[in-house]
This record gives sequence, structure tokens and C-alpha cells, in this order.
Amino acid sequence: MSTQGTDTRIAVRGLSKVFLRRERMRQKGLAMDGPAAFGQLLRRTLLPEREPIGDADPSGTLRALDDVSFDVRPGEVLGIIGRNGAGKSTLLNVLARVIDPSSGRATIRGRVVSMLELGIGSAPELSVRENIQIQGRLAGVSARRIAEAEDEILKMAGLIDYRHVPLGDCPSGSPVQLGFSTIVTLGAEVILADEVLAVGDAAFRQACEERVRSAGESGESVLFVSHDMSAIRRVCTRVIWIDHGRIIQDGPTDAVVHAYTTELLAGHLLPPISTEGLAASCVLLDLRLLDAERAQVGALQVTEAGYVDCLLRVSRPDVSVSVEIELFQGKHQVLSATSPRPIASRTSMTFRAGIRIPADLLNELPYEARIRLRVTSMTDPDLEPVVAADETLSFSVMNPHPERSVWNEWPFGRPGLVSPRLTWTAERQAPQ
Repeated sequence: MSTQGTDTRIAVRGLSKVFLRRERMRQKGLAMDGPAAFGQLLRRTLLPEREPIGDADPSGTLRALDDVSFDVRPGEVLGIIGRNGAGKSTLLNVLARVIDPSSGRATIRGRVVSMLELGIGSAPELSVRENIQIQGRLAGVSARRIAEAEDEILKMAGLIDYRHVPLGDCPSGSPVQLGFSTIVTLGAEVILADEVLAVGDAAFRQACEERVRSAGESGESVLFVSHDMSAIRRVCTRVIWIDHGRIIQDGPTDAVVHAYTTELLAGHLLPPISTEGLAASCVLLDLRLLDAERAQVGALQVTEAGYVDCLLRVSRPDVSVSVEIELFQGKHQVLSATSPRPIASRTSMTFRAGIRIPADLLNELPYEARIRLRVTSMTDPDLEPVVAADETLSFSVMNPHPERSVWNEWPFGRPGLVSPRLTWTAERQAPQ
């Protein structure tokens, strides 16, 4: 880790954040946009919530960050990696001044651009061009500079043909893609990005990665949170691995990513299990949303297949584990699936299990997947099966290519929990 000096762009010293339970729910609920954010917040406020990964104590608090210190120099693209709930997004929210730390300090030299909640604040009734002007002016950029960069922004966002179209009439995902393209094209000394490269199609994600790399080469400092280790390897010059709010390792990209993935697959990242009996024999290591190429993403696309995936560790030879996945849209259950063959191992072993969601099945909506691990004894039939883990994964489904979707020529909206591509028949019947 570098020492603070005149060439240090970001200096973080002893940063800690302790959430009250309700404060944590509020932070998580507001990470979504519009009505989805309100619904998520209302549901999490009124209904019991399973604790996220972290160091909780009996007082109902959660230590999301614990004495974090590091520096970032100009030109560094710093990747932040770790499991769900490890503290990555909390760190970026503190740096973006979205939330205040409980202790410690963070000093940032230069103009900061936050890409934590892209698309929030966009005006769907205004044209794409007008939204570029609004976002640019809010970022403190002159109207002339924004106008000069307009074509580059539209090209990167894939919205060249939508310049004068209301943003709300553009393909879903356009507000996020336009927000990212506007911010990175207009430039800043410090860029904070949380899973933004996971949204959009493959061409957009590639353009994003190239722009992040060029930002570092031009002297900008980028903090980039992602679950996609391939993307981290491609764009980051250095990586910090966080677990339970603490920095586990800080160093060269390949070395830190290798150490993290090795420990994750070995099941070493969780604290010692205090649970006794069958529940102690299986641990849920991570939940993941994957695209058709099995790259980790933040959203699925209507017209492409995807996966709801989990990593689990089985540590006893006398048990079998069934993976149960339920998919919800709001309060409505969309589907339920159970692994056809229970998972068992003679030695302690890590497994990946999940379901493939076909293309043209889900609608353009937010969903929540609930994953349970049910453990059964193979030697004692009198022991009732137990649930060793019960967690949820929230995600959205987007439609960046409406011309390919089942709704291409349907002008009346997209109702329904799902939107499968069905085969229709219409035959003329002879008179009887």
C-alpha cells in the first residue's frame, strides 16, 4: 500500500461503518430506482430480513467496514472484490459521501464522479439529448463541452438513432448506459463504479471496459467494484479484497484474484461454524447471477439465457444436500425448482449449482431468487432434514434489444410476470 503524499488521489485512514439494523435496510432498499426502490424498501421495512454477511452483534448492529486504510494514486484502476455483503458497496458509498462513516476519514483530491446508482434522476419524458445536457450540467461541465462530446456519448451508449427520442421510449437499460457513457466521456479525476459494467449487452460492456482502461491511462483514478473476476483481471491495475468489512489483501491484480478465488472455492472465507448437527455440514459460500457465457452480471437480458447460481461447501460424507430455488416477482411466486440429484461428497468439497433461465421467459421487471440448502442424513433415517442456508438474490431483467424480443411489434405495454415466446397456430376450418 502506498504512503500518502502529493501524488495520492485518495487517502483512506481507519474507515469504519457500523449500521443499525433499520439503517442497513434503508441503505439496501434505496439501491434500486423508482417504484422498485420504494417497494423494496417497504418490503424490507415491514417484513423480517435475513442478516447479510458481516459481523453482527446482539445489539442489532452490523460492522460493515472495520478499520479500512489504503491509498490510490493517479492512473490507478483499483478493483474491489469480495463476497456478497463483504462491505464493497458500503466503502464506495462512504467515498461518494452517500453515507457517513462511523469513524476514520477519507480524503479525495479532485472532482469525484459516482456511478453507484446510474439512471436515477434521469427524465424519461425528455429526449436522450436533453438528458445528456442535464447530467452533464449537474456534473459541473459546460454546455459547450457537453455538446462537443454528444456524438461520442451517444455512440458509446448505443443510442445514436435515439438522439431525439424520449428516454422513456428507448430500450430498457438505456438510462444506465446513457448515464455511464455521459459521466466517463466528460471525465473526472476520480470515478467510483459499482457493478456498472454488468448492465447492458456484450458490446456495451466491452466499450465500458475499454473506457475504464483509458481513464486510468489518462491519469484518472477509478475504484471499480465487480463480481466478474474476468473483468477485474482485464481492467484493474491493482485489487483490494474485502471480507467482513476488513481488507484481507491489497496488491497486484492476478495475485489477489487468485488468492480470493482459491479461498472461496476452498470454503475458508466464512468464520468457524457454531451450528451443530446437520446444518453445520453445509455452507453457502456465494450467490451469483450469470449471463449465457457464465460471466457474472448485475442484470439479465430478456432475449438471452442466464443462470441463478450458487457456490456451496459440503464438509461431511454422511449427508446429501438439495438446492431449492424459488423465483419471485414482488409477492408473486414465478417458479420453484429443486436439484434433481442431491449433492454428496466423500471429502470436503465445493460445488456450483443453479438453474438456467431460458431466453424470452422473464419480463422487464425486478425479480428476487430465494436459495435454500436442505441437508439430509444418509446414515440416520430418524433425523429430519434441516435448512442449512436460506438467502436471497435480487436482480433486474432488461431489454436492450427490443427488436429481438417477443414484444417487438406489440404497442400495448408488457404486462405479466413472465413474457415467454410462445408458438401460435391459426388454421382455417372447413364448414361442418
